[in-house]
Amino acid sequence: MTIMKQAFVKKKDQWCWVVVMTATLLTLLRLYHPATHAHSPNPLHYSQEAAEVTSWRLNSSRFRVQLPDTCECRSMFTVGACGLEGVAEMRAGDAAWVRAVKGLGIARTQLDETMMPHLATLARYMPQVFTANVTSATAASSHVKIEADPHLTRAATSLPFLPCEVHLYTPAEVLTCTRRYLAHTGAPLRIAFVGDSRVRNTMQQMIRGTLHHLQYRLEGDTHAMNDTLGFLDSKAKVNIPVVGDGLHLRLHWSTFLHRQRQPDDVSRQGARDLLEAWASGTPGPQDGPVPDIIYVTSGLWDTSMSSGDEAVSDFMYTLQVMTPILNKLARRSRVLWHVHGPIKAWLAIREVPNGALDMINRAAWAKLGHGGVWLWDSHTVMMLRQHTECRALHQAGLAPLTPTSWGCRDFQHAGKDVEDGATNMLWNLACNALLHLPQHHCCAH
Repeated sequence: MTIMKQAFVKKKDQWCWVVVMTATLLTLLRLYHPATHAHSPNPLHYSQEAAEVTSWRLNSSRFRVQLPDTCECRSMFTVGACGLEGVAEMRAGDAAWVRAVKGLGIARTQLDETMMPHLATLARYMPQVFTANVTSATAASSHVKIEADPHLTRAATSLPFLPCEVHLYTPAEVLTCTRRYLAHTGAPLRIAFVGDSRVRNTMQQMIRGTLHHLQYRLEGDTHAMNDTLGFLDSKAKVNIPVVGDGLHLRLHWSTFLHRQRQPDDVSRQGARDLLEAWASGTPGPQDGPVPDIIYVTSGLWDTSMSSGDEAVSDFMYTLQVMTPILNKLARRSRVLWHVHGPIKAWLAIREVPNGALDMINRAAWAKLGHGGVWLWDSHTVMMLRQHTECRALHQAGLAPLTPTSWGCRDFQHAGKDVEDGATNMLWNLACNALLHLPQHHCCAH
């Protein structure tokens, strides 16, 4: 069943598919982890194990700055990291808000509750960025102007569920941060992006946002980079580090995370051996030092090549293989796991059911949600808010007028403003404590 067809099936058929897929997910989870449902925790209580401070080890070759590990810092990435009870109390008199927060907690623990609709409800409390204005109108014609609100940004303080404030970084502040990191440690701040285009786009926006301040270049090259960044789409060059002033970025292209690297066939390669090397603390020359921050996704390639139930089954195998590796790696580095947002069903060109993506997210929570890996679903909330605005423009027949950077005409990727928000969160994680920001900021402790 294609995505476009799925959007128009009868509600009865939709319900039957959801019931069957939920049963499949529950069966697979019991198969791979029989004790998953033995004792379901309070859905509004964030586990003590997840809140404990990660034990950081020092890389033998250099001193590492200890990244913040408070629940306030984690809440910038994971909704309700300090306890979903506190998120519910932020709007205690709003029944829809409280219901969404409780539903999110249930979806994270009991698996028979869909997750994305609750995140979408939280997203509705964010301000609208994309607007359509009729700038002139006569009896014969009218002119519609599509624009983004210049006073709003998804990158700043517009996340309604945070217990702390997000600082909006300027390129000059980023430069100060990376130079200070280099001065303190003798090595650059290292951020790795492991996965497909969903993490690649975040890296692209990170570079574009600071390009003229950090003077980026490909490692081993003396020429400064331009802002086209076409090399990130060239399969021959995706593993070449990008170095700037005190910063080292690297994309490790992976379409099937549980597989080994396959330089001769990068369309089917994974990153298991790379992550194992980092987790063991014994990386080789081709691996590079253990990064300070690692942003990981399982990607959409395996799900796009399978039907809904097969996609979930394949992902469960990926989790079975990768969970112990990622948890071990989280003791050495800050590991962020990408929580999938929806694709735009009205634009879909291949079969990736949003229902399957929701189940994949719930499976990730069941296996990874109570350890050292941080599940990044605040990014998903931003993506859902943008998704709603793009859908409204599409329904009004205005989507063709939107700038490409908005992502409203891209069926699977978030737009530039969402990736700006994600990039800014990464700067807050890496820089707030180092720059001694006031304590009401996330990650400032």
